[in-house]
Amino acid sequence: MHPIELSRPFHHAGWVYEEKVDGWRMVATKAADSVRLISRNGLDHTRRFAELVKALTTLKPATFTLDGEVAVYDQAFISRFEWLRVRPKDEPSTLPVYMVFDVLELGGRDLRGETLKERRRALERLLGGHGMIFPDGCRSSGGRMVGRCPRCRRRPRCPLIPSQRCGPSHDAQPFT
Repeated sequence: MHPIELSRPFHHAGWVYEEKVDGWRMVATKAADSVRLISRNGLDHTRRFAELVKALTTLKPATFTLDGEVAVYDQAFISRFEWLRVRPKDEPSTLPVYMVFDVLELGGRDLRGETLKERRRALERLLGGHGMIFPDGCRSSGGRMVGRCPRCRRRPRCPLIPSQRCGPSHDAQPFT
């Protein structure tokens, strides 16, 4: 789903808000001690982002499938899409980081049938305290945050406009 720009944030039961990251959408898969980063277009970026692959390999589960975006941030912590191809030499930037939206499979268990709330909890447990891979900041309609800010590692308080509908099978209760 692509985000739609609105003049101001809204809050409706069953909606979840995520920070917009200007990066490359990637699925990370781990199987048999090997990690791959595959773009939405099916391109393999495993070698391009070798440092992220190495970081993902250190995560404990033997298998997983994660959905997120690889991004590079400038000194104001704004994601810069164009810097994924070539980072400028005269401006400070982060190394590529992986902002994870969702966990689809974990330890051989397909989580796609689980509620969004349960998948977010599994994601928080999986990624807690990692230095290059972050759960994307996420806000439920109840206003509580899930995820940590990539800038300060605290729960962000800013309004997050891009959103997606949970759907009837997902629990619309506030995250805890």
